[in-house]
Amino acid sequence: MVAAVAAPAGAAAKTAQEAQSLSLALDLPLLQAFAEAVLPEEIGPDGVRDALRDFVTWLNGFEPVAELPHPYLSSVEVQYGPPHPAPRWASQLQALDLLATKEHGAGFRELPLGKRRDLIAADLERHDAEADFPRPAYAGHVAVGLLARFYSRSRAADLAYGARINARACRDLASGADMPAPLATTEAQN
Repeated sequence: MVAAVAAPAGAAAKTAQEAQSLSLALDLPLLQAFAEAVLPEEIGPDGVRDALRDFVTWLNGFEPVAELPHPYLSSVEVQYGPPHPAPRWASQLQALDLLATKEHGAGFRELPLGKRRDLIAADLERHDAEADFPRPAYAGHVAVGLLARFYSRSRAADLAYGARINARACRDLASGADMPAPLATTEAQN
């Protein structure tokens, strides 16, 4: 049996959709400056761009309060995920931008990298940021969400091991004994 859900029709549906997309909107140039200060320097500008693209794509595809996979053996209760984190994170980024202007006379994007990092560190202390990375959608702070998303990807494991291990990919049994190529060699070929 399939449950039917009534959806707004016509102009009302378009207005509701536009309102939701506006409320989820993040200032991308501000998020870029933020990502440069939060993500590991080792990934370089291209890595920051790729990680940011992945983060924004994930956010755009996020389904708020989605039904979670059912734990068939331990419960019959249907569980749901969190609300969309983007509005909360957008307000955190705007607050950092305002704070930068008040404390330094320039917006967050215009500050040198060190000053941006100092503002983020102080903001994380005020937010009692998590000690461990939660799943990205459950992160209370945008820095934790961005890092949790980054470190859940195969690229982060490659950086940690200094080799192209492709943590999320399956390898066949024949290649199981082969050591992964060093990251520098693999990166030079790409």
